[in-house]
Amino acid sequence: MPIYEYICGSCQHEFEVLIRSATDAKDLRCPRCESTTAKRKLSVFATHQGSSKPTGSSPGTSCQCGLDGPCSM
Repeated sequence: MPIYEYICGSCQHEFEVLIRSATDAKDLRCPRCESTTAKRKLSVFATHQGSSKPTGSSPGTSCQCGLDGPCSM
């Protein structure tokens, strides 16, 4: 069940809605002004960026993949 971001065409209020079915999307109303003119926004998602790639000089590593022990690649 995705959560979509919307912006109201009447009052410009931005809000999120959990859409369970196509019927839920048809009955969508702005929580501030009750208008039915809301449009779905292009959502930006967050990602987690890990630490930089380990180097071969790190203690306990013997492979470029960063794992201890011999590389299986």
